Amino acid sequence: MLEAVGVSAFEERVYRALLSLTDSSAADLADALREPARKVSPALARLEELGLVRRMAERLYTPVSPEAAIGMLVNQRRAELDEVRGVAAEFVDAFRLRDLRNHPAHPVEVVSGPDEVRRFSVGMQHNPEKSVLSFDKPPYATPPAGYDEVAAERPLLERGVEMRVIYERPALHLSGRLANVTELIRLGEKARTLPELPVKLYIYDRRLAIVPLSGNHVSEAIAVVHPSALLDALIALFEAYWEQATPIVAVPSRASDGLGPQEARVLTMLGAGLSDQAIARQLGVSLRTARRRITTVLELLHTSTRFQAGAAAAHRNWI
Repeated sequence: MLEAVGVSAFEERVYRALLSLTDSSAADLADALREPARKVSPALARLEELGLVRRMAERLYTPVSPEAAIGMLVNQRRAELDEVRGVAAEFVDAFRLRDLRNHPAHPVEVVSGPDEVRRFSVGMQHNPEKSVLSFDKPPYATPPAGYDEVAAERPLLERGVEMRVIYERPALHLSGRLANVTELIRLGEKARTLPELPVKLYIYDRRLAIVPLSGNHVSEAIAVVHPSALLDALIALFEAYWEQATPIVAVPSRASDGLGPQEARVLTMLGAGLSDQAIARQLGVSLRTARRRITTVLELLHTSTRFQAGAAAAHRNWI
C-alpha cells in the first residue's frame, strides 16, 4: 500500500508491527515478524530516513504518528510529480517546436487550457528570428500593469527583430500604456493604431500565426496556423489594416521650439487619437487640466484643432 510513497512491502510490514508494539529493538521486531535481524535492521534504517520511525535510547525504535509522517511523504511525492509534470511540459513544447520547424501537414493546430496556452505563447514570444506582426486588442489575460512589455520586447528589438504592432485605440487608454508603447517605439518598434480591430493576432516570422478561439481571451484556447493559404490570408489581413492605421510617433521634446517633455507627451497622445478623457488618465490629472495642456500644445503650433495640430507637427518634422 505504501509503495506509492517509497516504502517497500517489507518495510511496511516492519512499520505495521512497530505500530502494534511498545518501543522495540530490531531484535524484538525480528522475533515478532519471525524474520532475521539482518533483514529488519536495514528496514528500520530506511523507515527512520523516511520519517516513519524515530530511534530512542538503548537501540529502541518508536513509530512516528502515521497521520503526520505519511502525510509528509504524500506531499513530497506530490511535489516530485509536479516537477515531472513541469519537465513533461517542456518536452511537449520541444515536440511542438520540432513540428513547426518541419512544416506539419495540418495547417491548424488547437492548443487549449490556460497552462498549455501560456507555455506555448511564452515560448513563441522568445523565438522569432525576423519579425513579429500583431493586433493588440483588449482584454488581456495578464493586465498590462502586471506585465513588463518593454523588458519582454527589448531583447527582440536589440537583436534586430522587426516588430510591427497595430494597437486598438482602447488599449492605449489604459493607464501608463502609451508611455510603454512610446518607449518601445524609441527602441525600434513600429506602432500604429485603429479605433477597432477584428481579433487578436500574432504572426511570427511569417511562418506561424496565433489566433484566439474563444473571443479575444487568448488564455482559453488558440489556433496555431502553420504555413498554408490560411496563414497567407492572415498576413494579408494584417497588411491591409496596417495601411489603414495611423502611425504612433514618439514626439521628442524640443526646447528651442518651446516644446517641453509634457507638451511632447500630449502631442504624442493627440497623434495617437486619444480622447481628452484618455489623455487625462494617461497624465494622471483632471479632465480640466488635461484640456488646458492640450490647448497649450495647440497654441504652440498656432492651431485650433487636433487635425491642424497634426498637420503642423508633421510640417515641423515633430512627427
